[in-house]
Amino acid sequence: MVTEEFRNAYEEPRNESLQLPPWEQRETYGWLNGTYLTIKGVMLSPGRFFHRMPSQVGMAQPLLFAVALGVVASFFSWMWALSGSSLQVLVSDDFGETGRGALYGFLAFLFSPVTVAVLVILKAAIIHGVLLLVNGNRLGFEATFRVVAYTEATAILALVPFCGSVVGGIWSLAVTVIGLYSIHETDPWKAIVALLVPLIFCLMATGSAFSLLLLGFG
Repeated sequence: MVTEEFRNAYEEPRNESLQLPPWEQRETYGWLNGTYLTIKGVMLSPGRFFHRMPSQVGMAQPLLFAVALGVVASFFSWMWALSGSSLQVLVSDDFGETGRGALYGFLAFLFSPVTVAVLVILKAAIIHGVLLLVNGNRLGFEATFRVVAYTEATAILALVPFCGSVVGGIWSLAVTVIGLYSIHETDPWKAIVALLVPLIFCLMATGSAFSLLLLGFG
């Protein structure tokens, strides 16, 4: 898949094929169609989508897209949490415990605009920092930011009950890698390293914190 995307992305010179995503041409495509076409491009043809995307036109629109998709994903995650809690009530003796998941889902939805914006900015900054270390940042921070922001299109899979968010998370990893090496025109391994190094450190930090928590209760 990656090899095919890599080949297709470079069939035409980048400088001669730049085109704003449909989301940033909503006056032409309309809100719904522009959103749909952008999600479709990111998820099904990420190499072509990001290779053709300009990188010096501002970060506000990609961030708005990420926040919009993040809010939608949080809403549906909350809905599925409510559904799950309703089913658990039938077999559980502790109503408070079964309702806790739905409450957490509501709080995540309530604060999702700020949460998504902060996470997208932090993720882009960390990934771009690693790209700098491996010399894979040909077009600068905005290019990396736009990839990270538009990769939020995969959050739409949260519409699928229960497993959609997990599938979307895995899909986003592949899209991010393809997007990074397509827009920066760098080696795929550099994009993989830029994504995996922060992820590994994050998992290690989470594991360490969890271990310390267990020791504290021990």
